Amino acid sequence: MTFDDINISPKMKMRLEDAATSGKIFHAYIFEGSACVDKEKIALSFIKAMLCKEHRGRGCSDCLICKKIEHGNYEDLIDIRAIGDSIKDEAVENMQERLRNKPIGERNIAIIVNADMMTLRAQNRLLKTLEEPPAATVIILLSENAENLIATIRSRCIIYRFSSETPDESEGMLLLSQEIITMLAKGEPFYSLTSKLKVAMEDKASALEFLDAMEMRYGLILKENAASDYDMQQYIFNAIRAIEEARKNLHRNMGIGYALKCLILKIGG
Repeated sequence: MTFDDINISPKMKMRLEDAATSGKIFHAYIFEGSACVDKEKIALSFIKAMLCKEHRGRGCSDCLICKKIEHGNYEDLIDIRAIGDSIKDEAVENMQERLRNKPIGERNIAIIVNADMMTLRAQNRLLKTLEEPPAATVIILLSENAENLIATIRSRCIIYRFSSETPDESEGMLLLSQEIITMLAKGEPFYSLTSKLKVAMEDKASALEFLDAMEMRYGLILKENAASDYDMQQYIFNAIRAIEEARKNLHRNMGIGYALKCLILKIGG
């Protein structure tokens, strides 16, 4: 698996390849994108590109280093992900201890999957490493919404935003989200709203894409100054908080239908 095997824009591919080829690697990155974007594959391809000795800048998928990265047993690669419903302080502390050790190869690299799920305490601990990173260290945070990370973490990372390569499906979710937002504003009955959500309830990826579309629509309403009065602004802020909660519930493996129905009830009142 290399950059050629994943759907990212040519411009983004060139930026990652150039960084890996030149060796001008920053110590921390945030790869942001919806659940439909396979950010783990992008991160692993980037790691191959920066470490592969056969095809620096692209990766070959055939050498020992690339194969170890692909199979998850590369000695200098640290994988951090949630246990339960969050990434806790202890996981970040264990990562820090490993990063202090000299790498066997060129670099120690850590991937934090669903970095949005770090507790505040874990984020503050990670911040210490980002402020004074050990030599030859790269940390890649994978996030659906980097705004859920504290501002001081975001300011110390290079942020790459990836979009889904399924425009027709995305457009469908955007249209659905607009319809649902309009129905909520008009106070349409609960059964009418939930009957419209069958497409979003098909699977977890669809539900997460719907939540992304909802959040984007509400954000646009604010930016377009359509919410000029205080009460409307608070309504939208509360709706966005409800969307974030629904997203977390899905990551905790709550039933898709139940999570989306709870969302409609919280926004609709």
